[in-house]
Amino acid sequence: MENQAAPVKEEIRPKVLKNGIFVVGHPRSGTSLACQLLKSAGVDFPSDFGADEYNKSGYFELQTGKELEKKLIDKAMTEENVIELNKIVERLNKGSGLTGLKIVHVPALFFFRHIAKDKKMRVVFIFRNPADVKSSMYKRGISQFKLSWFENNNALVAAHENIPKSIVISYEALLGGHPGIGNAFKKLGFTVDTAVIRKEEQTQKNSRIVLGADEMKLYKLLRKLEKKSYR
Repeated sequence: MENQAAPVKEEIRPKVLKNGIFVVGHPRSGTSLACQLLKSAGVDFPSDFGADEYNKSGYFELQTGKELEKKLIDKAMTEENVIELNKIVERLNKGSGLTGLKIVHVPALFFFRHIAKDKKMRVVFIFRNPADVKSSMYKRGISQFKLSWFENNNALVAAHENIPKSIVISYEALLGGHPGIGNAFKKLGFTVDTAVIRKEEQTQKNSRIVLGADEMKLYKLLRKLEKKSYR
């Protein structure tokens, strides 16, 4: 009896992302607020988390997506990660309208960019004063996150440099009703309703937490990139 060759296992390939709309930033930086604005423009954000005292309008994020972000950073495109990535991409592609995804581990965004059709995707990058971010996280009992504010926002700068259809906006500008916000979103093709922003929901302001020199330097750079987004 002749030996039969073992069947060749079919390679699992990542699916093509047809129309990626992302809100990206470190936790407690205003990502949910930015999702609210895009929702006012007709974007749907699938979410596994409801509202609570910290995010009264909801979190606009998927648990599976959040876990996948960490796995992609640790192990890149393993077979298991590609399978999970494909599930999320299918969900984004099959939306009846515009569907968005929130990402809080910024480097994970590059994996979505690699599979985006013609490398085209739209991204709203959100940042916030690092002292207020840290204070807000401590308030929630979160002393550690997989990526530090500095690591995450350094990745944000790199992603913004490599994604043409992207804008950089601060949490402070959103709460303060900066007149350039509408113009920034229009660059991505969205007309948002800033009336959805509720200033009374601000969780932390003017924290006196001590920052390092590198954090302050990066924060100043982010402010410069923000100004360019309003032009």
